[in-house]
Amino acid sequence: MMDRRRVLLCCIAPWLVAGAKSVGAPIAAPLPRVVIVLGGRETTYTPFKDSFVEGLRRAGQVEGRTVEIDVRYGGGDPARTRSLIRESIAQSPAVLVVAGLIAARVAQDATTTVPVVVATGSDLVDAGIAKSFARPGGNITGISDLTDEAAVKRLELLKAALPNASRVAFLGDPEFPAGPKIEARVRSAALSLGMSAAWLYAKDRASLAVAFDALRKSPPDALFGTDSLAVQHANEMIERATALRIPVVHFWPGTAEQGALLSYQADIRDNYRRAAGYVDKILRGAKPGDLPIYQPTRYELIVNAKVARALGLTLPQSFLVRADRVIQ
Repeated sequence: MMDRRRVLLCCIAPWLVAGAKSVGAPIAAPLPRVVIVLGGRETTYTPFKDSFVEGLRRAGQVEGRTVEIDVRYGGGDPARTRSLIRESIAQSPAVLVVAGLIAARVAQDATTTVPVVVATGSDLVDAGIAKSFARPGGNITGISDLTDEAAVKRLELLKAALPNASRVAFLGDPEFPAGPKIEARVRSAALSLGMSAAWLYAKDRASLAVAFDALRKSPPDALFGTDSLAVQHANEMIERATALRIPVVHFWPGTAEQGALLSYQADIRDNYRRAAGYVDKILRGAKPGDLPIYQPTRYELIVNAKVARALGLTLPQSFLVRADRVIQ
């Protein structure tokens, strides 16, 4: 009988020990999840996502160890991007990161509780997304430039590059919240520069084609992109304008390299790194409404002299020396 008891004890002892260890072992808490919704294609936005991850790492947040990062791409489809924002909010992430004023508005309409960081946007205060730059209030904070002032600056740069330019056109999304403000400022500035400004609207590829049909009938001296429409369709915008021998003035990184005459924009990668800093503070307990909105102060002017030559344009040396970089 004793031998049988010893055999039985030897058989069940390891299970008893293992069970005791499992009962006493702490259960790891799930990592806080940060969802990033980007409206463009992954190939276009990967550098900005990488800058965001770098910013988190600098702040002490390591993907897979202290935070879970879930990146979702709209693929250039505004409806898809809106849907992704709403779906993400329904899943109650620790922080939601979005890009652009329209995305910020969608997030604002969808939640008052999930913390939202705008990685790059415009006019968050004027659009009613935040109460003030110093104290945003609510659940949204992040990066916000002054789009209308930047648009006027691009117009002034175009006049310096092409002193004889008299007719310009601006391409915008009719649903862009800051559109009316930009248009009013630009029309006023154009008059003071001895220029006239026409406004064309498009919200997708089909309406973009219609807008270019209008440009074909009466080509302006330059075409300006003003909002996310010009980002999602940058290649097509530049290709169509170039075919009509219309120089393009853009605001997004890489567009001068793609064939725009010039681009003038804030450092978008730095914006994403700064957005990561907001996320870190929120994960550590800060409230979005208490975190002041950052306004970029440094803008970069890139001029494509190769495009100018191809279009038969001569750029004044006094303008070229103002560029941060000239593509030859």
